[in-house]
Amino acid sequence: MNFLEIFQDHTCYLCREKEGAIPYLCPQCCDRLDFQPGHRQKNGRAIYTGFSYTGSLRKILTDYKFESKTYLAKTLAHLFIQVLGSMDLSQDLDGFVVVPSARQTLKKRGFDPMDLIGMEIHHLSGLSYYRGKLEKIKNTPLQLGLSAKEREVNLVQAFRAKDLEGKNILLLDDILTTGSTLYQASLALEEAGVNQVYPVSLSA
Repeated sequence: MNFLEIFQDHTCYLCREKEGAIPYLCPQCCDRLDFQPGHRQKNGRAIYTGFSYTGSLRKILTDYKFESKTYLAKTLAHLFIQVLGSMDLSQDLDGFVVVPSARQTLKKRGFDPMDLIGMEIHHLSGLSYYRGKLEKIKNTPLQLGLSAKEREVNLVQAFRAKDLEGKNILLLDDILTTGSTLYQASLALEEAGVNQVYPVSLSA
């Protein structure tokens, strides 16, 4: 437990009851999350998904990212572990990367949402986190409100990867809308020599 957590109220973020096995979630609120593991297709590529981006999870993600509730990274990492545990992976994994924020977004927000979650996932699972090996090099406008085609164009050549040749990699992101982000990030990883990419979204 870090210094700031000493002062954090460890109750359910949603209902204020006592938290359960997942930080800041009680068992009842956790059970109400809509867990529907499966996958979607994007340009012939399978993207694994876990929870529905509705209700309580939507609130947790929105408050985490836009209200700087950074302690909720622990909650979201546990939910990611649940999603990963539901997957049937055919090859041995070397580790994972996350979809990063652009530098301008990071400077404005003050933290990288997926990076914090990634560090928690590494702590919980022991999976190698290839931190910083995938970069967002294009400061794209917000995807909100864009059409599927506009999102696709917006993200072309937005990512660059390095030092991952021959590895089997999980690629993690928080929300799947059209799949353009995970698709373009997957292409960047493959261009950098990654052997197999498994794109995974916490929610869709």
